[in-house]
Amino acid sequence: MSIRTGVFALLAGGLLTGCLSSSSDSSDDNPAQPVPTPPEAQALKIGLIPDTQGGGQNASIMPMRALMEFYREQDVDLLLIVGDLSEEATPAEYAQWRSVVDDYREDFVMLPLQGNHDIKGTDQDWYDNVSDLIPADAIQMAGQQDKNYALVRDNVLIVVVSYGQIPYAYDFVREMIETHRGQVDHIIVTSHNTMVGARYGNIRERAVEAYDTSASDQAFLLVHEDYRQLFAENDVLYVAGHEHQYLRSLVSGYYGGHYTELVSGNASYKGYDSRFGESELIQNVVMTKINDGSNGSLDVNASILTFTGNLVDYRSYYETHTIFSNEDGMRELAEPEWKLIDRFTRTTDRCDKIVFPSSIPEGNQLNMTHDKSYRTSPCTSASGFTARILDGENRIFNRYDTRTRTTNVEPGVSTAQSNTALAARYYRWLHIPHASYNPNLNNSQRVRLINAGTPDEEVQIRETTIDLKKQVSLSWTAAQQGSVSDVLIVSGIQGQDGTYVGARGATKNLATDVGFAGSYGDGSELGKQPVTLPAGRVNSNWVLDDDARGDDFVLQFNLPADADPATLNLARWDAVAEAWVAVAPASCLSNVAYDSSYLDSLPAGVAAECPTAAGLVDVGVPHIWARLDQEGAYALITRE
Repeated sequence: MSIRTGVFALLAGGLLTGCLSSSSDSSDDNPAQPVPTPPEAQALKIGLIPDTQGGGQNASIMPMRALMEFYREQDVDLLLIVGDLSEEATPAEYAQWRSVVDDYREDFVMLPLQGNHDIKGTDQDWYDNVSDLIPADAIQMAGQQDKNYALVRDNVLIVVVSYGQIPYAYDFVREMIETHRGQVDHIIVTSHNTMVGARYGNIRERAVEAYDTSASDQAFLLVHEDYRQLFAENDVLYVAGHEHQYLRSLVSGYYGGHYTELVSGNASYKGYDSRFGESELIQNVVMTKINDGSNGSLDVNASILTFTGNLVDYRSYYETHTIFSNEDGMRELAEPEWKLIDRFTRTTDRCDKIVFPSSIPEGNQLNMTHDKSYRTSPCTSASGFTARILDGENRIFNRYDTRTRTTNVEPGVSTAQSNTALAARYYRWLHIPHASYNPNLNNSQRVRLINAGTPDEEVQIRETTIDLKKQVSLSWTAAQQGSVSDVLIVSGIQGQDGTYVGARGATKNLATDVGFAGSYGDGSELGKQPVTLPAGRVNSNWVLDDDARGDDFVLQFNLPADADPATLNLARWDAVAEAWVAVAPASCLSNVAYDSSYLDSLPAGVAAECPTAAGLVDVGVPHIWARLDQEGAYALITRE
């Protein structure tokens, strides 16, 4: 079988396709995939190794070996090892860990960092077991040799920061970004703890719940907003571990923009539940998968970032297994069936929009950002081509639950002086207090004081139900393979398939199950309501490869000013045929402007057998519009 990388690359002036051989039982022949890259393409592939702590005094060498095998099959070049190599960081555990690593030394460059479990051991054991893995040309942070360092490979800057070092590493991270920004297209910052995440997060632990007695907390309070803006301004991919569950989210800058946070998932022998969920004030979760092991199985997560020029293609897979100790052997991971759960393809020449789900209650004030429409502003390429999405609504989305958590101040220790002040800090940095003019779509009482005025007074972060958002990207690359325009990559519309997962990972039914009280999003105590998905589009089974169609959306592609409209058509790249295929025959192109009724009907005079509604408009700004249900690569071509 084969797993296609889905990368859309600019190689030798051609738009090329191909697949990577693999023994894994998964196929990426779904036509919704962007155009793949052949094995001979000059691309940098980076794989993620989540936490590999194995319980007791062990490293989880079975999932670790399965990941290494998969990454070797996929010709990955470099591995980000996000910390918690083992449980107690003893010499015997390092020996276990190295017994796997040493089998793959010739296959990958490996960039390890310390997690919270790795600092249980001695620095000398860390140096003895990882220093030889770190490339000689790594730029080391003064005083933190082989803990905090940076590396440039191809046109990617990677900055590595070990656990507990984020409060003190801001100047180093900023210096690395400022020094290399002009030389690279892509920047990765990787550390063990998330900045926001869903379970821990530096902002929650070191800012909201800060201790006066902790020098690192007080140092972090001085820089955490600067980190957010630095990352947003530089389109950083922040890669973390620690939470033992998969999550991708967009974190807002302090005063504009956003960056991507990837929580790499799990490769250990324990999973975690969904503790806090989305921090809706600064975070939009676009994918998560939870499995805490309570159902007798765990997930192992494998993710690959492929960088080609100014393009990055991302694929994240999982496999479920029943291995809870090294003594269990490889079991399901001897022949894993990797399943695709998340993806995006984008370039640095792009326009992004965060799209909310259609479950927003009717009558809510939309507060500028609560937009369930795929409609975008015009997006213009560096060479002057323009396209936009005209219509469509986010009706296919995922849902998940969280659990109730409580916390309280520690007198003389906490920076917050009271539980009321602590709740206010949650609302200052992470959550939204619901109001009619500023709705909290996740819960009417997201954070609240309980047992007020009694010895049992606490701050409660209430269990709730959350609908995922989408990051829809319109990205541009140069004209390829006979296109007469730049190529537009549409990504993010088909990234979810209508699943609903409980806080521990149990499967729930989006069509029948009601969410937790207060989660409806209108300030009431109603729970989120069941959702009817568009028929025949998705399988709701956590496998994106199985979903050939997504939501309907309408794309407008403007024609060049000097072009003859009668000679052009809009086409989508067909990865199987390795050719541009017109979205509709010329005979099916209406001459009328788009109208919202065409989202589910054909214009007058268009034959019923035509595959979709489409039109060529040659008055005003000449353009072609078409109703579509697949993301991918689109361009103008000459009519046959």
